[in-house]
Amino acid sequence: MKINFNKKKQDDPERDREMKVVYAPAKRRIAQFRWYFILLLVGSPLVYFISKMIYLLLIVNAPSFVSLEKININGSITGVVDQLVVKPGDTVESGDPIIVLKDPRLDERENILRAELETLNSPLPPTGSGLETLLRDRINLAENMVNSQKEKLEKLHYLFQQGAATIAELKLAEVDYNKARYTYNAAQSQLSERLEIIQRTNLEPVAHAGLRTDRIETELAFINEQREKLTHRSTVHARVLDVFIKEGMMISPGTSMLLLGALDNTVITSYLQPKYARYSRAGQKATIKFPDGSVITAKVIRDPGLTKRLPADLASSIGSRDLMIVVHLEPLEEIPAMFMIDGLPVSARYHTFDFISSWKEKYFP
Repeated sequence: MKINFNKKKQDDPERDREMKVVYAPAKRRIAQFRWYFILLLVGSPLVYFISKMIYLLLIVNAPSFVSLEKININGSITGVVDQLVVKPGDTVESGDPIIVLKDPRLDERENILRAELETLNSPLPPTGSGLETLLRDRINLAENMVNSQKEKLEKLHYLFQQGAATIAELKLAEVDYNKARYTYNAAQSQLSERLEIIQRTNLEPVAHAGLRTDRIETELAFINEQREKLTHRSTVHARVLDVFIKEGMMISPGTSMLLLGALDNTVITSYLQPKYARYSRAGQKATIKFPDGSVITAKVIRDPGLTKRLPADLASSIGSRDLMIVVHLEPLEEIPAMFMIDGLPVSARYHTFDFISSWKEKYFP
């Protein structure tokens, strides 16, 4: 580039030695645009830095997630899981059955009591009735079988002594003889028990039978109450988050069975950097942004008192999991039903202007 300090050139730059020099206007504008473009490129880092500082001063973002109030359903009575009514992800209302247990001991006791109650309410047939006749016929048949097996055993003893029978045949005959004797003794025992029941029933006064009936009915009512406790029901409107048992499993008092998330007590758990601790005070407003871009307003429930490392699910792939202040936010608007999912990642933007206004009110009333 040639620099000319000639006064005439300064006064009339389009003339050179009495000759007119025509400069193209288009080229001049392109040069100006190129200059502004270079200036913009050089100054863009400064512009970005200034805009970033303004953004951080006005908006504080914190990774967050939807958190349902956890309710553990534990076993209150010993039993076996008979039916799992729900599965993870199901929504239940208050009063809906979620787990049905069964107790074999209750069933066995109920059968015994009902049999006894039926016996007390139904008069026994008199002696010589069909049942006793059947028992006596069974005794006679068993006695004939014993005599037959005894004769067979005696013959085999004789044949064995003569060498015409083996020891195995003799032992088998002894087994058959013992079986016949066992059947005969069992039939006699059943008849004796039957006669004893008839005799005891005839001797018992009617008032005693009525008292026993009342006691049985009271115990049956207690069994029904215990069986009702075997059906566990939901106490809130909730979603099933996890199931820790399976059908056929033995349950004892205190065993963890289900984990529910109360849908009526939903909060937003937010992780705020310690340098922004001033925004975590109770009552501080924040805007919750959901994955589809919809937003609701929330406020801090209480002053924080806990720090945790940022969960891996919320941390970036290249970021570090630093200690964060755990802040619980209460939604001031209804959360969309499609986002009532425990652990759903959302974004919390804290309202810095609320802090500025409160700071002015405190220090410049």
